[in-house]
Amino acid sequence: MQEGMIDRIIRAIRLDPTLYREVADDDSYMNEGIIIVAIVTLLSAFGSGLGAAISDTGRGFFGAFLWDAVTRVLLGWLLWAVISYFVGNLLGGKSSVTEMARTLAYAQAPAFVTVLGFIPCIGWIFVLAGFGLSIAAGVIAIRESMEFDTMNAVITAGIGILLYVIASVIITFVFGGIALAGSAILR
Repeated sequence: MQEGMIDRIIRAIRLDPTLYREVADDDSYMNEGIIIVAIVTLLSAFGSGLGAAISDTGRGFFGAFLWDAVTRVLLGWLLWAVISYFVGNLLGGKSSVTEMARTLAYAQAPAFVTVLGFIPCIGWIFVLAGFGLSIAAGVIAIRESMEFDTMNAVITAGIGILLYVIASVIITFVFGGIALAGSAILR
């Protein structure tokens, strides 16, 4: 019996290292990886939008939805893949940017639980769990893609996450400043 996409997503959520090795070795999984990132992104962004609408933060559903979608796809996945590729190769790993993007796409699968982040009082637990599981999956994905030890994978993932946070803060200030300037002009 041939394994389907749902089975591979379950294996990704279970942090099965053999899945990440298979994905690293097979270019045909790229489209499926993009689909996984898209689904997780939509679920996460929907949860963020609901949370913003319920808590009335001023961003509104669509503002929170768009922000979460852009930061998760452009920064959370693509930037992490590019950074991991460069850092991993400096540490002696063997990978390509597309291979890294493929494996880290599957590592996004555990973040599906972030859709429940809108639930008052306990939503943060789902967001934290999704983030933590995705980081753990990312370390495994990096290790399998780069074909090196777990410590190098942890270092690579850590540097990637640090640079992701820095980029997120910079983007927040830039777009926040643009939004403030725009609202001041429109007054």
